[in-house]
Amino acid sequence: MSLGRVWFLLLIMLIAGCSTNSILKDTAMLPPGTGIMVAHVSIFSETSSFKYDALSIKVDKLDGSSIPTTLYPRKRSNLIVIALPAGEYNWATIDLGLYAGSATSYRMPFTIEAGKINYVGDLLLTFTRVNRPDGLPTYKLRIEDQSKVWLPTVASDYPQLSRVYPSVIHLTEDQQPTNQAY
Repeated sequence: MSLGRVWFLLLIMLIAGCSTNSILKDTAMLPPGTGIMVAHVSIFSETSSFKYDALSIKVDKLDGSSIPTTLYPRKRSNLIVIALPAGEYNWATIDLGLYAGSATSYRMPFTIEAGKINYVGDLLLTFTRVNRPDGLPTYKLRIEDQSKVWLPTVASDYPQLSRVYPSVIHLTEDQQPTNQAY
């Protein structure tokens, strides 16, 4: 097989692994250099007319060396359990159809350690009333530590994984002023 075909195959495999529509399988073996990210995304809306069906959230390595991983929280409460290469990450983009906001400026980094279950926190996303001239809602982001709730849930849902790999807490560092709306 030519080197060009090998690179093409690797690129296809990388792109195919970028979204999280599939569910992580309970396993006692992670690929080398891989850790598990555990996050909980809660969505609140102060306006009943607001729909968030098209919401997606991306996480990306801080150094930009990877293709962002896209999360699709479709419920008000979303437990995210995915495998990621070890490294320093950031909540990269929040996108709501035509309404998009760059989270790069949020400065909300977190760490994924290889061979560990890494709880990075609860991301609380609150869509506030529509008060912009374009009719789109503003939103607030907040990070909370609810590891005492979610790590036991992960241990129950993923018993093999939890039996083999230790859990660590690497909370997202919320470096933005409190109650800042976007």
